[in-house]
Amino acid sequence: MIRGEHSVTRTADQDDALALKRLYASGRPRSALLDRKREFLVPTVDEIRELLAKKDLQQGAFYAVEDMAGDVRGFCSLRGAHPEVAYAELVLLLIDEADYATPLADEVYAYLRRRAFDHMQLNKLIAQCLECERGYRDLLIRHGFESAGIQRDVHYTGGRWYYLESFELFSRHRDAQGAAPV
Repeated sequence: MIRGEHSVTRTADQDDALALKRLYASGRPRSALLDRKREFLVPTVDEIRELLAKKDLQQGAFYAVEDMAGDVRGFCSLRGAHPEVAYAELVLLLIDEADYATPLADEVYAYLRRRAFDHMQLNKLIAQCLECERGYRDLLIRHGFESAGIQRDVHYTGGRWYYLESFELFSRHRDAQGAAPV
């Protein structure tokens, strides 16, 4: 458990299924919830509970983000992080879009960044946003991510197509003391 000034980041568990379901039921697509075919699958609460019970998630691969009152505000992960590939996808899913502009989001991002570059010694972080994920995109740009390109008309839902933008941040983007950017 990582306790900050604005947030608590802890390993997600089965009891977080209802909060995670809120992300699927929000009525807007999220890039991190699309499958490999870029389709949005909506699992049941029981399927989410089963997913959260899997051993690899229990070992710290998927985290719940709480505010200081103990309410789950979202989830985060470093997806696909393995020493052999030296990069991972940063995923920060906040339930309320406005939370991306708060110190809570900055604090969780800083934890993921430190974990990736300082602890895991990764060389690169990537992230992806659908065009409707404006708050998430702004957070990534604010913290030094650069656009690596846009895939047009990738996801179709609600009667329209969405673009998917990819971002990257290299560990060489460090300050004079060798620390990765916050």
